[in-house]
Amino acid sequence: MNSSLAVYQGEFNQLEAIKVPALSRAYTFSDSVYEVIPYFSGRPLSFMRHIERFKNSASLLSIAANFSLIESEVSRLAESLEGQDGYVYFQLSRGVDIMRSHMHKDDLEPERFGYALPLDFSASSLDILDAKLCDDIRWSNCHIKSTSLLGNTMQMNSARAEGCQEIIMHRDGLLTEAGACNVFYLDQSGCVRTSCTTENILPGITREILIEALEEHRVKLRIGHCAIQDFNTAQCAWLTSSTKGLLPLRIIKGTSYKLDINNAEFLAITELFNLKVESLLATGE
Repeated sequence: MNSSLAVYQGEFNQLEAIKVPALSRAYTFSDSVYEVIPYFSGRPLSFMRHIERFKNSASLLSIAANFSLIESEVSRLAESLEGQDGYVYFQLSRGVDIMRSHMHKDDLEPERFGYALPLDFSASSLDILDAKLCDDIRWSNCHIKSTSLLGNTMQMNSARAEGCQEIIMHRDGLLTEAGACNVFYLDQSGCVRTSCTTENILPGITREILIEALEEHRVKLRIGHCAIQDFNTAQCAWLTSSTKGLLPLRIIKGTSYKLDINNAEFLAITELFNLKVESLLATGE
């Protein structure tokens, strides 16, 4: 595998050469946040939306950082993609402790780490995933894009053992989100449905882009409480994320849902989304 460019505290090197201190609070407490910015042929999709979400996550954890410097480092990492499709992962922790302690010192230097990785989006967009319905066992601040993803990984690996590649989580019978994506579905009346963003749901950038595309073309859309039982009669369901784009679900174990891949409304929605993405890439928004 080709080596990827990475950065740690301003020092650039190949990813495998990066060494992070054992007492980094990202390692000992998941006291850190992260962002993933997709690049299409070298062009970032909604760069500033990702940066603003990153800033918000850091602010909610009271991690002060120089985001002008972070933006510069992200851009330099992106240059290593050399015009290919791919993404930049960037992580910000509170810093490195002198000793492991739940209560952090106030003068820690924020710790920056990131890398760039090529990814063929055109190939991944052809996939169709199977998902499993499961309880949402995560903490109650999922609107913070924290590296603390143990609840997600526990459920996703349990689903993998049953042949699934994703999970659809719910609390008290209401949809929250997938393990690494937001969730949409077309209900039996032809209305696009998705949950509203609360403390239990990450405000996805790709989710936002799709909603804008639907609203611009006056597609029937309802954002709010979504009952899991709706999947039993849904015409189709799909995921949105920075690296997956818009990705349909074939089945959702635990429901009677099955995908109609030739559903005309779903195909039209996919086209609207793709056009919106191209428009944003062309304008640099």
